[in-house]
Amino acid sequence: MRFGDRVYHLQYSFEDKIFHIVRETWEDFRFQYGVVQNRNIEFYEWELSDPTKRLLRQKWNELYLVQETHIQNQKKLEQEWETSLTSVRDEKSTLPISGFGYFTNISDPDSPIPNLFSFSKEEKDILERSILEWKEVNHSNQLTTEGESLPKTDSPYRLIHSIQTDTERLTVAEKRSFVRMFLLDPVLLYEPAFLRLDGSAFHLSEPEIKIWKGYLTRLVQDLRSCVLDNGCNDWEEMTLLLRILYTNKSIAEKTIIFPKKNLDGFQYFPSIDLPDSVFSTKQKEYELLFQSKKKIFVSGYHSIQFFNWESFLIRYQGFLESGSAPEGIEFNWVGQNPYKKQFENRDRLEETEIQKKQKNFESYTKGIQNLYSYHLTHQNCTSELFRYMNEMFPEGRIGNETIWNPLSSGMMSFNFIPAVAAWKLESNPGTKQKNIYPSYRNLKRKKITGYIEKHFKDGFVPTSKIYKPNPIDHPFLFFTEETIWNRPLLGLVNTVFGIGYTGVGIFSAPFDKGSRFSKGTESVFYSLPELVFFNIRKGHFPFIAAEEIPEEYYTKESL
Repeated sequence: MRFGDRVYHLQYSFEDKIFHIVRETWEDFRFQYGVVQNRNIEFYEWELSDPTKRLLRQKWNELYLVQETHIQNQKKLEQEWETSLTSVRDEKSTLPISGFGYFTNISDPDSPIPNLFSFSKEEKDILERSILEWKEVNHSNQLTTEGESLPKTDSPYRLIHSIQTDTERLTVAEKRSFVRMFLLDPVLLYEPAFLRLDGSAFHLSEPEIKIWKGYLTRLVQDLRSCVLDNGCNDWEEMTLLLRILYTNKSIAEKTIIFPKKNLDGFQYFPSIDLPDSVFSTKQKEYELLFQSKKKIFVSGYHSIQFFNWESFLIRYQGFLESGSAPEGIEFNWVGQNPYKKQFENRDRLEETEIQKKQKNFESYTKGIQNLYSYHLTHQNCTSELFRYMNEMFPEGRIGNETIWNPLSSGMMSFNFIPAVAAWKLESNPGTKQKNIYPSYRNLKRKKITGYIEKHFKDGFVPTSKIYKPNPIDHPFLFFTEETIWNRPLLGLVNTVFGIGYTGVGIFSAPFDKGSRFSKGTESVFYSLPELVFFNIRKGHFPFIAAEEIPEEYYTKESL
């Protein structure tokens, strides 16, 4: 489902066994799906009124946020259980907290913070009293969630509350007291947790530095208001503090510096190591992007500007380190509280309490895995889209406006097959227009004029000038996407080739740890549908440079 610049789709994760509702920009989705994964994208457009569009988008946004709340609750319960186990092993253990990894426990007498804030004596007194209050919260007897039932996991549509565990309550108190203590008595930053970008592309000019200084003044004002009035959340205070620190460092060194993030976000596309030549090309492309992103960032002070700027910087970090940052603005580098131990004077938990925390985590995990489950035929990427739409709008109507004639998500309807679903969507009364965005390979094939090269050489992997083998793909011989009548024949050749490759893999397993055998079985799996005229394999293009993408890719629509 696409709404303007946002796309909602589904991807199953074998790691957490959850069918994720993914929300991302159309730009990112199209590149990953249309270029890297080399798939055609067909949109069936509905003509809807603006109020209907807003409600439809709101419902999908709520659907996404409900699932995210479920997943975050699960992570909190897991942390609560793991923390209780740690307390039994070591009573003096400390809890790693998100955001503390950017700091050391060494005092910094030369820190610019005192001069930036210039607190009066009365304001310092307010901060010190606030620190004591948060310390009391942290050192009070442990709260219990005995009377608080866990959010239900029986519906993806019902808005649920975000639970607060004992561990989270203590973490909030730690963060709040830390920010105030840092402003009064700064410690040195942990430099490896910051990424410094060298080179002319990342250099800050004098006009830019002037703008950044203005941003710094505004950030200081915002954080002053937060800590003196206690009107902000703990993560808001930490985010403002880190923005102040990286902005000030960037001004001082006249280059871009920013805090790294733990790259543990959900990603539906496997990360791979880029060859040196490809890495160098991508590096140059990022340098060009930096110029345009920097111009946008310095166009005006706003929280959205910071969010977009930091999202781009973290994506660059992900490019350098092969990972994906979690969604959100929080800086999540984990570390210990620089000023004191987190769990001093804490009570030792009874075994029954630990078992209860484990049971809460395991039962909740099972609940959301059942709620967001996957099945190849009746709960796949296509059928789930229809199911969600049917259950949110059973009659295909919003108010007095008909948006479409609902399509069944049941297995016997065969709508779980993308080609069947596409055919039915095209003839659905709600569809007013069909937009096609060809895959990267199909865009390139259109430019081939020679018949033999286009229909024979390019379809045979060893002679193709467009496709290059890569670490994501398994070995195969023929593309069968653009052909139908001889697809079973070519599929048979691919299947025999895959079986042979698997056989060789049996003998090479002691030397390559089963890598060749695994690739061979994948080749057979993706070849078998071709025997009955179905094509799944498209080939991947993870090493494509911007200059290799045809101009047609950048057109608004390809009809």
